[in-house]
Amino acid sequence: MKKILLILILSLVTCLGYAKTPSLNYEQYGHLPMMTKARVSPDGSLVAAVFNNEDGPSIVVSNFGSNDLETIVKLKKSQDRIDTIYWANNDRLIISASYATSGFGDRYRISRLFSVNKDGTDLIEIKRNLKKDAPDWLKRMSPRLISSLPNDSNNILVQLYNREDKAPSVFKVNIYKNDFVKVFANKYNVHSWGVNKEGEVVFGYGLDEDDKTNETQTFWFKSEESNDWQLLHKKKYYEKETFVPLLVEDDKVYVLSDHKTGLNALWLYDIKSGTFDKLIYSHDKYDLNGAIFNFERSKIIGVRYADNYLQTHFFDESDNNIHKIVTNSFKTYKTSIASWSIDRKKILVMAQEHNTPSKYFWLDLHKKAGGFWFSQYPYLEGKALGNKSAFEFEATDGMKLNGYITMPSAPSDTKPKLIVHPHGGPFGPRDYQYFDPYVQYLTNLGYAVLQVNFRGSGGFGTRYQHKGYQQWGKRMQQDVYDSIDWIAKQNVVDTDNACIVGGSYGGYVALTASFQRPEQFKCIVSIAGISNLYELAKEDSRWKGGLRAHVRETIGDINDDEVVKDLKNNSAEYHLDKIKSPILLIHGVNDTRVNASQSREFFTKAKNAGINVEYEEFKYGTHFLDENDNRLAAFKALGEFLKTHL
Repeated sequence: MKKILLILILSLVTCLGYAKTPSLNYEQYGHLPMMTKARVSPDGSLVAAVFNNEDGPSIVVSNFGSNDLETIVKLKKSQDRIDTIYWANNDRLIISASYATSGFGDRYRISRLFSVNKDGTDLIEIKRNLKKDAPDWLKRMSPRLISSLPNDSNNILVQLYNREDKAPSVFKVNIYKNDFVKVFANKYNVHSWGVNKEGEVVFGYGLDEDDKTNETQTFWFKSEESNDWQLLHKKKYYEKETFVPLLVEDDKVYVLSDHKTGLNALWLYDIKSGTFDKLIYSHDKYDLNGAIFNFERSKIIGVRYADNYLQTHFFDESDNNIHKIVTNSFKTYKTSIASWSIDRKKILVMAQEHNTPSKYFWLDLHKKAGGFWFSQYPYLEGKALGNKSAFEFEATDGMKLNGYITMPSAPSDTKPKLIVHPHGGPFGPRDYQYFDPYVQYLTNLGYAVLQVNFRGSGGFGTRYQHKGYQQWGKRMQQDVYDSIDWIAKQNVVDTDNACIVGGSYGGYVALTASFQRPEQFKCIVSIAGISNLYELAKEDSRWKGGLRAHVRETIGDINDDEVVKDLKNNSAEYHLDKIKSPILLIHGVNDTRVNASQSREFFTKAKNAGINVEYEEFKYGTHFLDENDNRLAAFKALGEFLKTHL
């Protein structure tokens, strides 16, 4: 592997030569990652990826190991988002894209599925031909890919709402002709279908028709012996252990579950007995966040979890040996296999660290060669970036928590001012140690950045997450304050000069701090944040099923007067008289997770109350501001606001 390492080093040095820029500002940090979602073709000859530039997202293809790109598909700037790409075979790609729209008093995303040749020819949208008088809501229904059918290169399996069945049914679709053939009708109120290793639909999960609240999930299995469907498992949302089926193998099904361990682990579940049969893999400290499949998705070959970085564990010795080659080839990085060919000889590697941008490398095990492909933030390559360190501490109630502190790279005679940066979610997401453009932009401005995985954060087990339920503005909020007190004792940052900057739930934390701790923060920034927790809970509780159960269990039951009182008591919109610090609000109109009215209405009321408040609203902005112009404008506004007030 010495030859590989030498080529990698030379390639990276060459790349850094092109990445020079006289000074760093919001433009270098604020653009979307240049190259994402890269996928190697089955035979390893090509790589397809999403390329983001100022003209919008596009699909590009290159020969494996080459930096020469050919654009094969380009979407409408500002309006479309490319969600996933797949190789259906060596010559044709499947693309999933979406756009935001409004209806039923809410905003939501419409997904679309496309098929295209590797050279960009013969682009078709995969959709059923409906009668002209079909209602608009039916025309907006889009198929969802459930199998690329490894033994059939001309067809895929999709699920799509079928008017005759009044539910999502399964169709086989020719990816060249857009011909739809129904595989079977949905008679079980199943809303999501899954396949076995042969690509046959053998399990699904949906809702119990006898439960009028739509809060009981049902899991179905198709028996090979009788060809009939039988009930595999039943559970109510947020009751009992987690149960996520992944793959059926004979009369067993692989599931992710926190059964017994309190941590999401990979189990083998016996269908006939209805019991957990065997623990396949569990980490003793972290949840598994997914399984690793082979190229054909016919076998589970490993699992993923995250400590400070993403980690992988493979079951077979041959796969472990390849993983060791990858690891040994990039000893200065934390690496993961982003994609590989069927024979596992052509490998695309994602290399990450806390103080350098994430980047792709390629490895060709046939030729024993490798090289640099693309950086996600090329203008930051070779630049001095902030160093992010992990820490652990005890909250004031004794619970052990963890987080990260990122210090500016530029030397200074004084302690840096502090940005408190809580993550979104709050349940499921968490902060990691690897490179983050938001964090690095803030350290480039000279600030230290504090991030804490407060209770409720994902990845640390059931207890860690459940401790945050119904603790909005309370213990979860206190964890953030406790982390500030902890870092103050380390005497490395200036906590007397601090601002709090957060997005989504982190924006809620920022706005809540504005009235709970009005003297502690010099300024407040909320990006797609929540100013009125009661209104959020009321809006999301309109829908039956999982979303309503989620609100009730994790935020609170809005039918309880005491809960409503509590939600309002922990919402910034009801405490305008206590707010003293300047506030910056940023929100996108196309946000389908937190309605822009949360920022828009708060801005109007805060302005009328005499609060120093600014508001940036983006016409095509999504929850994550994943449109290039919006992201750049948000970074620019953020930097100018902080320079003025901190």
